[in-house]
Order: sequence, then C-alpha cells, then structure tokens
Amino acid sequence: MPDSRSQDSEREAVSASGLSFSDNCSIEWRPVEHSLDDDHLSMVNQSNEFFLRAVAALGTVSGELGEEEGVISAEIERLDRKINLVLDLVSQLVYKQLDIPDKCRVTISATDLVWQESNPPGAGELLFVQAYIQHGTPKPLCFYGEVTTTEADREGGRCRVRYVGLSPSVASWLEKLIFRHHRREVAFRRLQAGED
Repeated sequence: MPDSRSQDSEREAVSASGLSFSDNCSIEWRPVEHSLDDDHLSMVNQSNEFFLRAVAALGTVSGELGEEEGVISAEIERLDRKINLVLDLVSQLVYKQLDIPDKCRVTISATDLVWQESNPPGAGELLFVQAYIQHGTPKPLCFYGEVTTTEADREGGRCRVRYVGLSPSVASWLEKLIFRHHRREVAFRRLQAGED
C-alpha cells in the first residue's frame, strides 16, 4: 500500500485538472498507428457511455435513492447485494480467462489519467488506453489520449495522458463517476481522522 506522501503527491499532480480520485487499477496501452476519425471516436464513445452508465447504476447505494422509499429501498438493497454477488463470481471466472495486467496506482480526473509506469512513452505520442477502473468488472474504460507526461511525472515514475475526442456525454458521465469517488474518499478520510 502506498504511503500517504505518495498519495498526496499524486493528488497534487492532478489537482490542476479539478476533482480526481486515485485507486489501484489495471492499465493497458498501445501506440496508435492510424489516424483518428469520427468512426473510431464514435465507437469508443458509445462503448464508454454504456460502461459509465452501468458503473453509475452499480455505484448507486440505497442512501442515494431517497428516504421516502422505505420498504422498496430495502428490497432494492437486498436485490443489489445478490446481483453484486453474482457479478463478482462471474467476473472472477472471466478474469481468469483474460490477460489483464497487474494493478498500479492510477489517478483519474476529468481531463486526464495518470498511472505508475516505469518506461512511459514520449510526450506527444498518441495512445489507445484501457483502464480497468471498476473493480470486479472485466470491461475497461477505453480512450484515445495524448501523452502529456512532464519531467516531474517522469521522475516520479508516472505517465500522464490527456483524453482525446471524448464526447460531451461521456465527459459528463466520467465527471459524475469522479465526483462520486471523490466524495467517498473525502468521507473515508474524515472517518479515519475521527478514529485517530
């Protein structure tokens, strides 16, 4: 587990982009050797919007549904736990069949993604990145991105990639995901601070 100083430096490295969250995720990337056109971007955006909507649905907890649902909320929560168990079991089977890379520290913001990389590609390169940001789900967030790694990033063993061609809808869903994770990180830190 990374120490709090490295987590703080990761957050500072992304703070210029607005809200962000950090987690241990698997990342795959490859250089793009074709020109980006509307067809490529449209396919990626359509897949990402479906994925981010599903993640939002999975991430909704009963407290976010409202107090007035009462019995209905309790039933939804019970069904949610059952569905999550089935998803977890199926995901474990699928993960064994896939060649998903080891996890590393990843920081996600609305404008870019930063991850630990011992040999980052050069600044300005265009990449296709797959980020497995939803634990237990073997489907990644996929995007094209331009490497914007700074010297400080490189010295810290990080690669920074700015998203290229995200549709407004995908950007909005990504911002919602980041906000939800950020809010939970803040609540967790407050809870930890209260226990000390």
